[in-house]
Amino acid sequence: MNNTIEKIGLRWGLITLLLLGAYFIIMKLLGLIHIPELRVLNALIMFYGVFQSVKSAKENLDDFNYFKGFGTGALTAFSAAFVYSAFGIIYLQFINPTFLDSIIVNEPLGFFMNRYSASIQIFIEGAASGILFSYSSLQWLRTPYLAGGD
Repeated sequence: MNNTIEKIGLRWGLITLLLLGAYFIIMKLLGLIHIPELRVLNALIMFYGVFQSVKSAKENLDDFNYFKGFGTGALTAFSAAFVYSAFGIIYLQFINPTFLDSIIVNEPLGFFMNRYSASIQIFIEGAASGILFSYSSLQWLRTPYLAGGD
């Protein structure tokens, strides 16, 4: 199989997106969607996706190095966060416009929120945490220097 950074990153970005979407639907069905603290679990889902993409790149790329691993994790995070934030705009515009009122009440600085700024916040949270998770994953998966690694 001809694996590239792009294929691995986009594959795990899609998987991460599906997990984030499933989590969102579960929270909606349980009536817990209005609790902002539960976004911490979004971070765990993002970490899982980024970690697995970096791990997959390390296992499947012949010329794996730090930058390729970092790029794979970043691509995973950016692709998942971008599509998830686009879903946020659609959700707040068409599916449940009144949910924005809940965001305004429960979110710090919520008074300044609109559907676009809320979606930008989703993207920034996902992308920024994904960058940190890429770095963390590379540190976790690296071969110790004394064991013959980089």
